[in-house]
Amino acid sequence: MRLTAGVLFSPLALAVVLACSGPAAVPGEEAEGEPSALELQEAGASEDAASTSSPYRVEDSVPGRLSAGPAELTDVNGTLFFVATDAAHGTELWKSDGTPGGTRIVEDIQPGPVGASLRGLMTAGRRVYFTADDGTHGLELWTSDGTRAGTRLVKNIAAGDASSYASALAALEGVLYFTAYSPELGFTQLWRTEGVPGTTRVVPTGLAYPPTELVPMGHHLYFFGGYRFQRLDGRTGAIVTLLDFTDRVDVYTVGPIVADGVLYFIIGQSPIIGAKNEDGTRQDGPRLFTVWKSDGTPEGTVAVADIRALLTFDGPNTLAAAGRRLFFTADDGVLGSELWTSDGTSGGTRLVKDLIPGPDSPHIRSLTALGGAVLFSAYTPDAGDELWRSDGSERGTFRLKDVMPGPAGSSIAQLTAQGGRLFFTAREQGRGHEPWISDGTARGTARLADLVPGAFSSAPHDFTRSGSRVYFAATEPARGTELWALKLARSGSVETAAAVAVFPEAEDGAAQEREQGDRSRDPGAGPAFLVQDLRPGPDDPRITTRASVGSTLFFTADDPSFGAELWVTSGTAASTRLVADIRPGPDSSGPRNMTPLGGALLLFANDGVHGFELWRSDGTPGGTRMVKDIIPGPEGSQFFEGPFVHDGVAYFAADDGTNGTELWRTDGTAAGTRMVKDLRPGPLGSSPQAFIELEGRLYFMAADEATGFDLWRTDGTAAGTVALDLMPGQENLFFTDAVAAGGLFIFHQYSELGDELWRSDATPEGTFLLADLAPGPDSSSPTDLTVVGRRVFFVAENPEVGRELWVTDGTRAGTALVKDITPGAVQDPPQYLVAFGGRLFFSAQDGGPTGRELWVSDGTAAGTRLFKDLAPGPASGSPAWLFPVAGTLLFSADDGRTGPELWRSDGTRRGTRQLQELAPGLTGGDPYLFTATREHVYFFLGFSPTGREWWALEREDLTH
Repeated sequence: MRLTAGVLFSPLALAVVLACSGPAAVPGEEAEGEPSALELQEAGASEDAASTSSPYRVEDSVPGRLSAGPAELTDVNGTLFFVATDAAHGTELWKSDGTPGGTRIVEDIQPGPVGASLRGLMTAGRRVYFTADDGTHGLELWTSDGTRAGTRLVKNIAAGDASSYASALAALEGVLYFTAYSPELGFTQLWRTEGVPGTTRVVPTGLAYPPTELVPMGHHLYFFGGYRFQRLDGRTGAIVTLLDFTDRVDVYTVGPIVADGVLYFIIGQSPIIGAKNEDGTRQDGPRLFTVWKSDGTPEGTVAVADIRALLTFDGPNTLAAAGRRLFFTADDGVLGSELWTSDGTSGGTRLVKDLIPGPDSPHIRSLTALGGAVLFSAYTPDAGDELWRSDGSERGTFRLKDVMPGPAGSSIAQLTAQGGRLFFTAREQGRGHEPWISDGTARGTARLADLVPGAFSSAPHDFTRSGSRVYFAATEPARGTELWALKLARSGSVETAAAVAVFPEAEDGAAQEREQGDRSRDPGAGPAFLVQDLRPGPDDPRITTRASVGSTLFFTADDPSFGAELWVTSGTAASTRLVADIRPGPDSSGPRNMTPLGGALLLFANDGVHGFELWRSDGTPGGTRMVKDIIPGPEGSQFFEGPFVHDGVAYFAADDGTNGTELWRTDGTAAGTRMVKDLRPGPLGSSPQAFIELEGRLYFMAADEATGFDLWRTDGTAAGTVALDLMPGQENLFFTDAVAAGGLFIFHQYSELGDELWRSDATPEGTFLLADLAPGPDSSSPTDLTVVGRRVFFVAENPEVGRELWVTDGTRAGTALVKDITPGAVQDPPQYLVAFGGRLFFSAQDGGPTGRELWVSDGTAAGTRLFKDLAPGPASGSPAWLFPVAGTLLFSADDGRTGPELWRSDGTRRGTRQLQELAPGLTGGDPYLFTATREHVYFFLGFSPTGREWWALEREDLTH
């Protein structure tokens, strides 16, 4: 996992008493009660200090910027190196000894706020290696010993400002091995370096493919190259082929992984999409894969066992080695995806235990070795997603602790073994994701701290041991995502915990210490706040479909415990929750096509029993139910279009298994859900789509045998649903990207004159081409149709002016070029067109001295002009995602100092300004995809240590 990050410290003293020693794990044993001895309390602070230290309440906002976002935490002989971001330096290399004074930037590799794009930190000997871009040499391999003088470019492998993209870093006896691309050599090869001049060179492998999966063991480096498994002697440089499988095609490899001096790896048959057997049937079901082991010699590299199953990849760790055992997950087509193990023998390669008896899968994730066992997250119907332990035997495989009793589960995540302990995150009733620790026993598994009391998740991640501390990144209300540390006692138990917060330097370069409640020195302070970190760390909860109903936002999010399901928020952490696990367990119901209707939400979802059908939700588990099983059984109704609400009724297209895809209607009840009319009798269906209103009537496109695709009108009755046949004698008319303005439909469609702009008043005589903007069969390809009053602005291509801004009032005479903003046939069109305050606002570049900036138009050439130069001079402000709401225009823009950040405009130049700096440095927060409810405006950030999560603004803050 990767995130980017940033800079300087204010300590927060915390204390914890932990006795990690306990009896050996007993199957089924679970510690009872709250782990009060593990509660971290702020020294001298009240229980609700976190919520009272900021003007924003913890339960409904997290003010300020994203902060440093420490990432790639890496230990080098007791010193922690990491990547972090601040406003002065951008993303650069930092180090820490766990104290404020010992935490500082190592070197500003690319001077100034741009940042060096560091990634891939790896320890070799007493140095850290990484790739970075200093602005001169491209993305190349660098090294550091923690001093400015000792931080240097290893070698400019790709000459000039080109990049060699060093990757696959592995350390062997103080030497770093890596792959890199050299334009001079023409392909990616294996390299080695000792970090000093004269030691960086190519390692000849004789392979046609670059090595992958570099793994050290003893004095040797092991890797795959093409269809060979090879060993490199780190002392002599000799390379030996341990296994040649070039005679096998369509295979994949996983591993190798070291288990007590033995290398395990897997070679399997790759699924071929659409492959068929000799009789023509599809090749579905499990494929063969083989577990191999190697002692590092050709003779000792042998196949252990063939398994006819699908090797499953669910989580960051596909393979785990505990003791001399290999653990992995596989689906044999009968028992689902379950835990398997191998002791290096054929007889000892077997299924460990069927955690959910039968074909259902427990979705085992994050296999992590601790001692002689493996710990992991697994789902069962009775307990949800919880922490499990296995020693490779059926009896020794059991749920270690039920963190949150009941079927909801605790959504175990971020499993990391450090210093003989397992660190992970879990959620509990009334609490978000917080840090936990385990010694592999139920009694020794407990919450470390509630870093952010209440429902908000501190979402710790990247647990890394360095010296006597375990570091991690976590999010709290006042500081955002910063660096934290846990002090370890000699026994390995946690002795104390200290928060380490990284903040920008003062102008004089001195470190600023800042209390949680002091926002006056936070240039990122502002009204926007992170609502909740649904999935700890930079992992993406894959928020997709969304819809607002009053003051509530419904959306789809993918949680490891529940899959992609329906969630809801009202703008607070406490209100952000799963509505219902429509398809119980980690499999997804895949909610989609969300549409408000009568104070509730309509959606399509698959509960695993009825297929995709129409559902309704009021935001509560009990009020979330299937409206009607249109096709009884698991097939589902195959929804393609809608719902579209008109006069309190939702219209949609569905296939009932008999009439094909036809027009349906619903009022949200089973009795009120029915087919309106079979427009095209028979199983083919009419495929209704592109619903649109015009002057109080509902129209849509559909196909029948008489007219082909054409415009239809409906009043919700069979008799009132009629084809309009707007182009008699021609088979197909299709309204593409249609909008309604001035009593007309404005759309574009293909004809013998190409893709051009058309109009229709829903009569044959009123339906015609407005203009052939690209004369002849060529297409002007109109896009971005935007209604402003009774006119429609759009972008189209003309051979003389290129893609430019046009306008139409629905007449041929009134369809014209607004202005040739970028003179000549240059392809640099206007973007992000929106109507605001009776005018059109958009992003454009005129080819002059100002770059791409915010423009405005009243539909005339004279009234089409640069509105404001957001990044003064030739740089581009690049305004994007323009979104009008509550009398304000919100958008993302880059002023050249802060990167793309949140801006607002009231329609005046003076009232157009940056609203909030959400992330430090030139990277910027990059807000996008705004969505409004009655009380909030929600959006995502393109740059965020927390991944793709909801941020929000209160609408009333926009009126000040």
